[in-house]
Amino acid sequence: MTLFDECIESLGENSKILTDDEKRNILHIFESLFSFTDWGRIDWDQIHKKKKVNTVNEIFDFLEKYCKKNNTAIYIIWDEETLPIVQTDIKNVFPVIEDVTAVSFDTWIFSPELGFVVEIYHEGEVFVGIDNRSS
Repeated sequence: MTLFDECIESLGENSKILTDDEKRNILHIFESLFSFTDWGRIDWDQIHKKKKVNTVNEIFDFLEKYCKKNNTAIYIIWDEETLPIVQTDIKNVFPVIEDVTAVSFDTWIFSPELGFVVEIYHEGEVFVGIDNRSS
């Protein structure tokens, strides 16, 4: 069983692996809402509402403050372009975050509806932010 397979199993049955067309669409939205550095991170200097976080509670506190709604579908995106994107509920992700981040070096948890992203960088930094359109 691959790390990706273990992740999907951990996320539960309410998770969906996107088709290639769905993946392209989500990536297009993601890249249109957030600028990236040359080395593949979100350019956090361009994001007005952001926070470097250390705990899951800090992520939820930030989202509660800026999103007001937390029962929306989110997408898990990894830096490895051959991997699919997974759609799931945010409540499914954080209890199994170690399985999610084990799949590849860098991971983004993204909601196009609410305009937020959580970036989990392989060197240990975690940021959460709201796209500038939602500010």
